[in-house]
Amino acid sequence: MPKTREMLFVGFFLLAAAVAHSEICTDLPEDISAEAREYSQHVQGISKRQPSSYPKEPFISGTVPPGFLWGTSTAAYQVEGGWNTDGKGESIWDHYAHRSGRTPWGDTATDSYHKYATDVQLGADMGMTAYRFSISWPRLLPDGTLAGGVNQAGVDYYNKLIDELIAHKMEPLVTMYHWDLPQALQTKYGGWTNESMVDYFNDYATLCYQKFGDRVKRWATFNEPWSFIVPGYGLGVSPPQMLFGMRRRQYEVAHVVIKAHARAWHTYNDTFRAQQGGEVGIVLGAPWGQPRNTSDPRDVQAADNFEQFFLGWFANPIYGNGDYPDAMKQMINGDGTEKPRLPVFTEAEKAYVRGAADFAGLNMYSAYLIYASNHTLPLDFISAVIPDLKGAKDTEDPTWPHGSSSSTVLSYVVPWNIREQLRYFSEKYSHKVPFYITETGISEKEQFPPNMNDTWRQCYYMLYVDEAIRAIKLDGRDVRGFFAWTLMDNIEWGSGHSVRLGLHYTNFSDPNLTRTPRVSAKLYGDIARSGGFPEGAAHSKHTQEWWDWCHTMEPYKGTGTGAGWYPGMH
Repeated sequence: MPKTREMLFVGFFLLAAAVAHSEICTDLPEDISAEAREYSQHVQGISKRQPSSYPKEPFISGTVPPGFLWGTSTAAYQVEGGWNTDGKGESIWDHYAHRSGRTPWGDTATDSYHKYATDVQLGADMGMTAYRFSISWPRLLPDGTLAGGVNQAGVDYYNKLIDELIAHKMEPLVTMYHWDLPQALQTKYGGWTNESMVDYFNDYATLCYQKFGDRVKRWATFNEPWSFIVPGYGLGVSPPQMLFGMRRRQYEVAHVVIKAHARAWHTYNDTFRAQQGGEVGIVLGAPWGQPRNTSDPRDVQAADNFEQFFLGWFANPIYGNGDYPDAMKQMINGDGTEKPRLPVFTEAEKAYVRGAADFAGLNMYSAYLIYASNHTLPLDFISAVIPDLKGAKDTEDPTWPHGSSSSTVLSYVVPWNIREQLRYFSEKYSHKVPFYITETGISEKEQFPPNMNDTWRQCYYMLYVDEAIRAIKLDGRDVRGFFAWTLMDNIEWGSGHSVRLGLHYTNFSDPNLTRTPRVSAKLYGDIARSGGFPEGAAHSKHTQEWWDWCHTMEPYKGTGTGAGWYPGMH
């Protein structure tokens, strides 16, 4: 899911430069924070391998527990199209795309509004048991409010999609907000800058529970709040492009979003849970912050602070103590002598937010290599995007393989980030919940002719699934689902279809928007049908050979040829 972050990366990495080496320390100083000391023990225990070398671990056979969900993920704006069809209201992404000089990719997208049955069949053909999609708020409530009326055509569409999934024995995991805010709420109230959004979102969530909750048993309130708040309300590079007040506005918006999530969870818990028996969580972006040198306490502290500013910003209030991480409070609000830029939760709000989730959805693609530095240069992602995170910089490890024709951080193949992040989350936060890996995938740039034998993506999924199985078998993590991003090439927000992550190739030159399975679709489907990598199965030799080849650099050259071509698991 490059999504909005892809736009950030494209602009940012033009500025980035090589990072100088830091000195190495072996002893933890007395003034290192308790969090960083704990983090140091964590990374020392799990990262004896140095990040400067791509770690090859022995293949581990094994299968997932019964009831585990295998699926793919999509988002309404990226696949539905029909932007003004059958009474749908305008979203902030529609508004943004129709401004002068922009291409309105989402007007048609992959036309899933009309081709939903085709898409469900693609998943069924792969052996998927679940499908994660999002509901478009303005398709249900054109102006975002109940007072403005419910669009019955929108209700009918999602009913048909959900019923089609159930008919194919696929469970829906539904995201209620994947960034397409009704433009009317943005225009009238300033969108998420306004506290009234807590009420409007709760009305919308309640409508979703009422209309679909008899069949939908897993709800996610928001998808990656960080990824729409910082670009949209801090940097102003994506809708709604609110650039002013950057260093305060994004924190105020996050505060409203966290309270909106908690309100929607409590509404379900108090009103719908007993009858519907479902669960409500949130999906968080979870890039792993790997200390460049795990023996250097400064790098360890910097990496822990990175985790707090990205994952912890939302995870700590919901799954932790109901409040923001200490690192954020100290760096943003300082000694408290000035008006705090990071909002303050009341004790009642802390109690209300804390524990307001039944599961944690984590989007885990790649990792950042973090090191300590107080220098402005070289420019990096952290300093460009979240300057309040002081004393930390990020860089890339050239030995990490990356996908074909792509060099963004999301394309780096570091499967160990899944196990590391699951361990960190489990040890860090007191509210214990099951996990769903709600997104993971690897991008490529558009190619002509398309490369259907996507060896890099095949290896990516094999390695990442195996890492999830390690987390379950070796660490005892309660992981209940794995969702690939994405079912088919779609509209990657402002990048259109120039960036592709689909297990199926979408021909955007064809008026029918034909979907064709890549080889990675077969591999991922075979893994899902087998429940992982069964021990002693007939295909184990092929699997081992494939595993060994995936740990070379060959699959990531984008040739789609060679001895590593996926032979099938059966």
